[in-house]
Parts: sequence; structure tokens; C-alpha cells
Amino acid sequence: MIPPIKLAVIFDQVLSVGGGYQQAINAAMLVNRVGKELCIPIYFTIFPENVNILRSHGIEANLLHISRLNRLMLKLRSLVRSRRLLIIINKLFGLNSFEKPLINKNIDLVYFLSPSLWAHYLEKLNFIFTVWDLCHRDHPEFPEVREMGTFEEREHTFNTTLVKATAVLAESKLGKENLVRRYGVDDSRVYVMPFNEASHIKDFDEIDQNKAILIKEKYGISGEYIFYPAQFWSHKNHAYILQGLNVLNKKYDITINAVFSGGDNGNLQYIKQLVEELNLSEQVDFIGFIENEEMPYVYASSIALVMPSYFGPTNIPPLEAFSLGVPVLYSDLPGLREQVKGAALMLDLNNPESMAINLKKLMSDEVLRKDLITAGKNKMALLKDDTRLDIIEEICKNFKSKNYSWDD
Repeated sequence: MIPPIKLAVIFDQVLSVGGGYQQAINAAMLVNRVGKELCIPIYFTIFPENVNILRSHGIEANLLHISRLNRLMLKLRSLVRSRRLLIIINKLFGLNSFEKPLINKNIDLVYFLSPSLWAHYLEKLNFIFTVWDLCHRDHPEFPEVREMGTFEEREHTFNTTLVKATAVLAESKLGKENLVRRYGVDDSRVYVMPFNEASHIKDFDEIDQNKAILIKEKYGISGEYIFYPAQFWSHKNHAYILQGLNVLNKKYDITINAVFSGGDNGNLQYIKQLVEELNLSEQVDFIGFIENEEMPYVYASSIALVMPSYFGPTNIPPLEAFSLGVPVLYSDLPGLREQVKGAALMLDLNNPESMAINLKKLMSDEVLRKDLITAGKNKMALLKDDTRLDIIEEICKNFKSKNYSWDD
């Protein structure tokens, strides 16, 4: 009988921030469900602060201690193209500082839960690579993917890791097609692993009205509002929402508020400046990060999720809104429109009035609102964890058979 493979599950991001945190946790919990006759997961993280966060989710993670000097050595080793020279380096210095602790744990396969630069440094072990988006290619105009060598770094990562990965996980059919077309990855090695909502959203039961009032008071939220949970990157397009509110005010004499949650990634000051210029100070609330258990309440008390992001092709907030019965207004762009097809009102990102028109319809048409909520719930019913689990098990099963062919 072939023994189970040992799978290193790598958390290569600070888990306290960003939507990627929830996807990493979801993926890790999914791995826990794989049959132990097939796979034994062992968890690792690069960041010390993640250890307690993961423990709160029932995950005991090993901390990989990699010094600055070792990180520099890893980068230098990754530049070596000669197999003979690598053999000499290994004889003189041993295995590299990232791979050695994994091999010491008898790891067979490495699963990167995010698009990780650390995949560069695997000289011996095979790996599963996760791709959330290729937006540096879709929208290279935005500073967060254009400046400071970010575009070049992402291209180098994808060009050097994807083609040698045991498996690549894409978040959508379009994402898979782009990976195959742009980077020459074999179609059979790319699996579509759709995003899913966070556990605190999925498991949310019923609104406690008293708690809802207290949470709104805590964050200073008042009146009717639209909600947008997104960090302040330029591609998140908060500016579009401000323009839409301005159209509602001036053309339709409708005043509603906007609640923005999330941290600053360089664009917050500009958005605050636009708020002042458009005289929207009384209508816009910046509430920072929201506690997980409070997030469903902020969603559920809103008129709608309004998400005019340029980046996709899929995103997590529409799934959260669908799950909680909140209508969605979403970018009318390739991939994004397919994610919410038939369950959302679409936004023309070249015309902020489309947001105003859609909100006006939504606020005055209760039948439309109910239809959108029902369609969103139906869409979520199709996204089953069992399908994702089947994908992970298939990858592990295929690798397990091959792995038995050699002696580590």
C-alpha cells in the first residue's frame, strides 16, 4: 500500500489584513478534510504573528525562521542555472534555508496558499501554486502593479514557477484560460478553484437587532448606506462611488451614505481629498478594519454592496453579500460580470451615473431587490466545498502515485 504524502501548507502572507487571509484559511481548512490515507498536512508560516491567529482557527503552524542573510543567499542561489554548480553549493553549504526545514519534516509536496515568491527557492520539492489574478496584465496602468518593479516581479514569478508546478490553482475559468494562453502552462495542470466566502459569513445565522445597533454606534454609522469593504488601492476605485453619490445628490436629489472599511495601501489620502472636493464629508464614513464577527452586521444593514473594482476576474465581497442576502452592484468587466451573472446590477465604470441609476431603481423597487437576493442565494448554493475538496484530492492522488516512483 502506498503511504500518504506529507503536504506542507504554506501561509506566505500576514493574516491580519486583506481578503487573501480568508481564502488562505478556507483553503487550509479544506486540506484538513482530505483523507489521511491520501495526505497528511503540516502547516508552516513565514510570519511569527500568524502563529496565534492560526491557532485560533485550530491550526498549529511551524514557524520558518529565515534571517535576512539567508534570504539574500536564497536570492543568489535562485540565480544559479547550472545543475553542476548547485550540486557543489549543496555539498559546501547544504540545502537552502527555506527548503531544508521542509525536507527535515519529510515533506513530499508543498502547497502555496497565495501567489508566493518562495516557490522560486524550491530546488528539490514539488509544489502546488495558487494564482488569485493576473491583473498586472489586465490593467497595467495602476500604480500598485506598475511601480517599484511590481510588474516585472510578478512576470518573473509566473514565468519561472507556473510551468514547473505540479498543479496551478486558478479562481475562475477565465483565470485558467489566461494562465494557459499567457504563460504556456499545460491545460491539464491548471485547476479552477473558485473563491468562497469566509467562515464567519457562511456560518452567520440571524441578525440580532440590538447587536446591530451597537455595532453601528461603535463605527459611527448612521442613515441609509451602501457598503464597500476594500483596502485603499487605486484599482478598488473608491473614487467612482464618490462620483456616483454626487450624481445622486445633484441629479436625483437622493442622499445616501457610503461606508468604506479597510486599510490604506497608498490611496486613502486621495479619496479623502475627493470627499472634501465633492462636499461629501457628511455622507462618507471611513471605519477601518471590522472585526470578523461584526462584518455580517455591517453588510446586512446596508442598502447594497457597491464594488466598482477594476481587478478580478473574481472577488470575494460579492459572494459574502450573496450569502447574507445583500444586493450587489458590480463592475461590468470580463470575468467580473460572469461571476455575478443574473444576480447583480452592473456598473459602467466609464459612467458613474450608472451607479446612481441602479441605486435609484434598487431603492424604489422592492421586487427587484428580492429577485436579486434570491438570485444571489441560488448562485451561492452552486459553490460547494465538496467540489473544491475533490480538486485537492485529485491533485494529491495524482502526485502520490508519481511520488512512489522514487526514493527521497
